Amino acid sequence: MKKIVIVAVSLLCLCGTAAAQRHIEYKWRGFYAIIDGSYVMNINRTPGAARDAIADTLSGFGLGFSGGFQFRKEAGVGLGVTYLYDPTGAFTQMPVYVELRSHLMRSRLTPFAVLQLGYTLPLGASSPTTKIETGGIYFGAQAGGRFAIDRGFAIGLHVGYKLLNLAQVSRFDANHNALLADVRTLHVLEGGLTLHF
Repeated sequence: MKKIVIVAVSLLCLCGTAAAQRHIEYKWRGFYAIIDGSYVMNINRTPGAARDAIADTLSGFGLGFSGGFQFRKEAGVGLGVTYLYDPTGAFTQMPVYVELRSHLMRSRLTPFAVLQLGYTLPLGASSPTTKIETGGIYFGAQAGGRFAIDRGFAIGLHVGYKLLNLAQVSRFDANHNALLADVRTLHVLEGGLTLHF
């Protein structure tokens, strides 16, 4: 009985190894859809702000959706939107963008790169000290790796950078009196999981 179990387990292991080694190529031409979940963290501070200020930290989560057409593995163009959630409420916003996507190889595991350019829409409610009045230019860049599960579905991990230029940010003092509005530029790092359809 033990010999039969050992033979059966050995055959299953051999079949699993053969299946893992077979070439699976993710679709490289046609329409695509991406769901992207990320942890985001602002790396700059407002000049003159106290070190413990949380107004410009934008440490939270991002959920993005994009879709487009992949002309070939090296070039795809699409439209996307990302919801950036800030727990303080002051910097919650939604960038809307055009993206250029490139997958560098046709193997099952391939590196990818993404460039995004668009405009960010402010969604945050006014916090006690800060409120985005007007959005501004958005730029994003991502790099990562994609692993094909089958021809129509893949998962990936990525790191990235986002530049959020906010055209008008209002500040309030402790008595809720408005201070002068000014421009803010956030430099945001991100890392997360990507689902490719």
